[in-house]
Amino acid sequence: MKIGILLENPIQVGGGFNQAINAIVQLQRIIGKQHEVVAFTTIKASLQHLKRIGVPAEYLPAAGRLSRIALAVLRRLIRKEIGKAWMANKIEKALLKAGLDLAYFVTHSSTPNYFRKLNYITTVLDLCHRDDLEFPEVSADGRFEERERHFSTCLPRAVAVLVASHQLLKTIVVRYGIDEERMIAMPFEPSPFLSEAHSVDRTAVLGNYGLRDGYYFYPAQFWPHKNHIRILEAVSLLKQKTAVTSDIRVVFSGANGGNLARIKQQAQQLGVADNVTFLGFVPVDHMRALYEGALAVVMSTYFGPTNLPPLEAWAVGRPLIYSAHLNEQVGDAALFADADDAEQWADAMLRIRDPAVAVDLIAKGRKQLEVVDAERLEAEALFVRRLEQFAQRRKCWE
Repeated sequence: MKIGILLENPIQVGGGFNQAINAIVQLQRIIGKQHEVVAFTTIKASLQHLKRIGVPAEYLPAAGRLSRIALAVLRRLIRKEIGKAWMANKIEKALLKAGLDLAYFVTHSSTPNYFRKLNYITTVLDLCHRDDLEFPEVSADGRFEERERHFSTCLPRAVAVLVASHQLLKTIVVRYGIDEERMIAMPFEPSPFLSEAHSVDRTAVLGNYGLRDGYYFYPAQFWPHKNHIRILEAVSLLKQKTAVTSDIRVVFSGANGGNLARIKQQAQQLGVADNVTFLGFVPVDHMRALYEGALAVVMSTYFGPTNLPPLEAWAVGRPLIYSAHLNEQVGDAALFADADDAEQWADAMLRIRDPAVAVDLIAKGRKQLEVVDAERLEAEALFVRRLEQFAQRRKCWE
């Protein structure tokens, strides 16, 4: 059997890209000896990132060769159904021509919605358009309706649905009526780039950004749901209440999802602009050093139920402060604060400065990572069985 893995996101999406890379490496590891596994990407720049972790991949130019006029028309249509269907048809034809028996989409993708012949596996990372529908990135400009159409169309036809947690699996069953036996709860794992031998040491990386050890680190794109504002408010409270104001530094890294200007404006209004460093999108080579230099990792996001930074904090050995409503992912391996309550974030940020608290959380983080690893092994065994079942049935037709 020949399985094609589709990577459609650029590296700038952050955690979603890293999780997609993990899924590609995982499938090649668990089933690459029994079946042929080929990686495809519609983003040409992603070829270099796949190559550096030993994954050969083929570039899939979704639009093919188009005239300038045709390309301009396609760009105007791409957010409409006709444009998406046209692109998906081109992709399906290319994959069938390559001899695929099964396509595996490792990120949220509407492409398989329009497939007519090729079987596929799809991935669901969250249902935040239903959980937190107030946020414009999942509700404005028809995005809510678009997501609802996607899940209602894509999930019932999938050979298997990979989800990030058992909690999310149960929610999908309730909201969309998908058969539970077709879903696999596959836990996240830290970015593969964190375990690489990085070419630049911590001192050099921090020096490049004018940083020194001991800051609060929040790696996240600047979307409203990431809730950077709560961290700014917490810093403002700490400056008012404590004598450690000169040592308080928060470092934000991540691409701009459209909310960066507002966060910078809020930092000025709250009087904490001098305590905040905005790094923008940083090279993957720098991420381990930025984690290592942190006093703690903070993540005040509303969206879940799972995220990558907690696992990466534990993998690098840094303590974590996390949104309380997402506690199922992390067990007791974090200090928790209500995503709506800046006072709680300020208290947690002050408390984690106690070395005894930090050491305890680091130890708990290592144990929680072991729990997650064990869950992933069980999920991988289930995934292999599902793929073998499909392989036997695939023998029944040309």
